[in-house]
Amino acid sequence: MTRIAFDKTGTLTEGNFKLLHLRAWGDVSRSEAMAYIYAMEAHASHPLAAAIISASKAENITVPSEWKIVDHSNLEGEGVHAKINGDEVYVGNIRLFERLQMSDKVPASELAIVKKWLLDGCTVGFMSIEGYGIVSSFCVADSVRPEAKKVIAAFGDLNIDVNMLTGDNTKAATSIGIGVGLKHDQIKSNLLPHEKLELVKNMIKIERDNAAEKRCFRGKRPGLILMCGDGVNDAPALALSDVGVAMGAGAALAMETADVTLLDSDLEKLLFIVKLGKRVTRTIIENVTFSFVAKAVVMGFTFAGYSSLWAAIGTDVGAMLIVTLNGMKLLPSKKNVRSGDGFDSFVAKGNKPAVKTMASPSEVPSFPLQVPEENV
Repeated sequence: MTRIAFDKTGTLTEGNFKLLHLRAWGDVSRSEAMAYIYAMEAHASHPLAAAIISASKAENITVPSEWKIVDHSNLEGEGVHAKINGDEVYVGNIRLFERLQMSDKVPASELAIVKKWLLDGCTVGFMSIEGYGIVSSFCVADSVRPEAKKVIAAFGDLNIDVNMLTGDNTKAATSIGIGVGLKHDQIKSNLLPHEKLELVKNMIKIERDNAAEKRCFRGKRPGLILMCGDGVNDAPALALSDVGVAMGAGAALAMETADVTLLDSDLEKLLFIVKLGKRVTRTIIENVTFSFVAKAVVMGFTFAGYSSLWAAIGTDVGAMLIVTLNGMKLLPSKKNVRSGDGFDSFVAKGNKPAVKTMASPSEVPSFPLQVPEENV
């Protein structure tokens, strides 16, 4: 394993967004704007949608029963679209509205507030309604997983190059990335799903090219690329990478695509299985090398006339016992299990196993939150 690519939302962060601010302007009131956004996000799968839904419920915002919502669709890496009562409605990031050529119609006073949100490291979104243009902005924030910085530092100690791939804006991505110990060149932001795929593909190509240059001299094998993510947008990159790891609380598609699923989304278990994999590989090399050397020595003595059949049998049995005992060092001692340091320490503590290869349905978290009113 030479490179690891992490998604940000729901992977390096908790994925538990909280709605901090929601503003409305023009002929649309704040409560109307929130009802529209609630109606749009109710069918979305992104963790951001859960924050909108929870905040709307906390403020007793409901979608009028007479509203007709049709043609709802997710726009990969941008947001959601639907028709409400025949009007086109979009909710998404600034990239979506730049594509729709609507971003320049936001009032200057509102843009100043949005820039402040971005400086605070928040994720910012907008909503537009046909005939009105962009009428609302909102910002949400996420918290970093407590173990993320420690895990990334440990991967660095293992000489593994760690990168963060996210569709979020540059300021929010940099805030999170620097906070967990990444350098600026390891943080890639504003990425669409196909751009994440291209970056993973490029990592694989670099490793293959490096291996091809050195293979003739050192027998170097290409380094493996691990992708760790939780969302639908990560699925293509998870499928392409050498090892795909999905977070247990993520989207079902990501878990079905990945090779491994971390059931409780604990990044320390990802570090654990990578370290264990390295130990297993090292032990296999030790055992194979010892077996060949032992047999070569016995063959040498045999051809020289200094060995008998019984000596050969004894050597073979002895070598078998030694490689078996060497392999058993991977198992935990009772002392380590009691102290919580052994292979199955997670099970010993009563937690879920580290990994699973089948997808489990994700649950939408709930965050009771009263959002401050900010009408213009």
